[in-house]
Amino acid sequence: MIEINNLSKIYSDQYGNKVKLFEDVSFQIDDNKLTAIIAPVGSGKSSLLKILSGLEKQSSGDIKKDIDGKIVFIPSEPSSFPWLSVWENIIYGLEEVNNERINELINLVGLEGYDEHYPANKSIGFRFRVSLARSLAHNPCCICIDEPFNRMDQITRIEIYRLIRKINKETNSTILLATTNITEAIYLSNIILLMGGEPSTIITGFKIDLPPSQDIFNLSSNEFNNYINEVENNFKKVDSKKVLYKSI
Repeated sequence: MIEINNLSKIYSDQYGNKVKLFEDVSFQIDDNKLTAIIAPVGSGKSSLLKILSGLEKQSSGDIKKDIDGKIVFIPSEPSSFPWLSVWENIIYGLEEVNNERINELINLVGLEGYDEHYPANKSIGFRFRVSLARSLAHNPCCICIDEPFNRMDQITRIEIYRLIRKINKETNSTILLATTNITEAIYLSNIILLMGGEPSTIITGFKIDLPPSQDIFNLSSNEFNNYINEVENNFKKVDSKKVLYKSI
């Protein structure tokens, strides 16, 4: 389990004013679960994930984890190196390379036969698969994914949704997803955290209990709509006027 205790982030705007992006953010990330943070644009969810991954510093608060491995970060923009092949991208930064393990990861993310291809001219979905395999190659204790789906077309997005669910189930990976999309968060996750307000904080959290076989093309069940209503009603309590989305 990873515990986040009273994290706050203050930054200076273009005029030199101190702005509190979020404050007293506290929650836990359960092992082997997919946790989604739903937060409007501008709420600081990207900074939060970067702090968890060690790419930014918090202004106050601390992070505790009781498991080995590092927390890795997959940004919203593709992070593959265009001058390296798929194989070279995946092993980048590894101290030791297990060829059998790398081949397993290439197959797991659906890139079998592409190990010598270069991702420069490939789709965003292709490059995301590379980033996901590279993250898994480091045997992380948690993978933080920062809303990578917005620039994908619908078919690719649904393929990646299914891939993430598959990886979470088959490898017991712990995943933290930050998104503005209510529907994708409910479909993908085991646990939902709502982040909002000014400055942002965690409003509430709850478990998602939908059938594992939930069809992405059939999201009109009473249970699914009840979760959507719960999310919307909680954001109304903090009078959040920032943008959230519901469509897949």
